[in-house]
Amino acid sequence: MKQFQVTRRTFLFSSIVASARLTAFAQQHREKPRVGCQTNGWVIKGGTFGGLIEVLRSAREIGYEGFECNVRFVKSGFPNVAEARKEIQATGMEFIGIHISLKEGAKPDFSAIARGAAQLGARNVVTSAAGLSPDGKFALEELHAKVSQMEAMAKICQDNGIRFAYHNHVAEFANGNAEIQALAENTNPELVHFLMDAGHGYQGGGDPAKFMLQHSERIVGCHLKTFRNKTQQVPLGQGDFGFEALAAAVKKTHWAGWLMDEEGGGARVGNTAAVASDRQYIRNIFGV
Repeated sequence: MKQFQVTRRTFLFSSIVASARLTAFAQQHREKPRVGCQTNGWVIKGGTFGGLIEVLRSAREIGYEGFECNVRFVKSGFPNVAEARKEIQATGMEFIGIHISLKEGAKPDFSAIARGAAQLGARNVVTSAAGLSPDGKFALEELHAKVSQMEAMAKICQDNGIRFAYHNHVAEFANGNAEIQALAENTNPELVHFLMDAGHGYQGGGDPAKFMLQHSERIVGCHLKTFRNKTQQVPLGQGDFGFEALAAAVKKTHWAGWLMDEEGGGARVGNTAAVASDRQYIRNIFGV
């Protein structure tokens, strides 16, 4: 009889994949979204992992359940991943994902980054890039090149037991959601998901609620932020647009991903801006 030897790496990877599948199953059977935050709403002391842990404790006290952060805050935890993961779990915050640019995904060390993030408990690699055109009018060749880059990065994520999610800026929602819709239609739905920045979508004159209605099953989270005069970020509820239409789309689709406060009106040293009032706004509008 042929015998199989399970190495520590194989066991760890299998555990990560199994955990991701269980999480996906749980998300499909939840009835309401959960509420998280992007840690750029706080100033992380020294830009260190220890500073991040302090911020996570603070966010949990306010009522946030999960977080996304730039990869630079957690890379120092990769060499001692078991201990770093315990520290994150002890805060009571779920690790929604790391943020990295699409350019960074082309570097040779990206596979190690994706693997390290998965081992820390992150569910997603959230990546962003500049839109193809500020007016939402772009050449098909440009679109296909971007799609190819996204799918290559997403395949590396999949191979390392973590999901790939694309984060938009303003341009992707210009011209009637033109680019973000094209990305959804031309990428493999098994590989590419979205962390929709609804604030940037509305800022660009687009319709995030429509995108939610069309592609809710591929959206892992929504960044919420608002602006005055299209440039000044202000606390939720004080800008030129709100999120009532998005809340209606969430309810209609039974979407149960992450609603995420981002920047809370703009972080400054020693000031957490509007992260607490933003949390209350989300309760009022989305009922969670």
